[in-house]
Amino acid sequence: MSFKINKTILIQLLYLSLSGITALQKIIPLQIPEWFLKKFQDTLIGKIPYGLSFSFFLITFLESAIALLFLISILRKEFKTDKNINYINMALDLCLILFLILFFGSFLANDYENGALDFIYFIGTYFIYQNLNSKKYKH
Repeated sequence: MSFKINKTILIQLLYLSLSGITALQKIIPLQIPEWFLKKFQDTLIGKIPYGLSFSFFLITFLESAIALLFLISILRKEFKTDKNINYINMALDLCLILFLILFFGSFLANDYENGALDFIYFIGTYFIYQNLNSKKYKH
């Protein structure tokens, strides 16, 4: 007897929980957190009018969109190998954009440790994207 785990659905659930939880943590308080304002107020983003608000809302929007796309991909059963994985691909594309933004922001705020983590997340996401798209899924 063999037990096989579908790794694609595990990836979908991981990114859904990661993006969904972080989006909700930003949306529920209905305000930009003080730590975000302090971290970026002295950077280029903080100097641009509404730069902090725009950056925070852009990150929140991307995290929400990523969660929604992964949820749709699960409901469409894109974890099956005979399925089109367009929603997974769109979600992973947005993840790459988000991690690039987070990487840029971390380095802008001289937070190199977080920037290194953002870089690792970007590379990991790119690896997952390449791996999923090299399989026998429909595109």
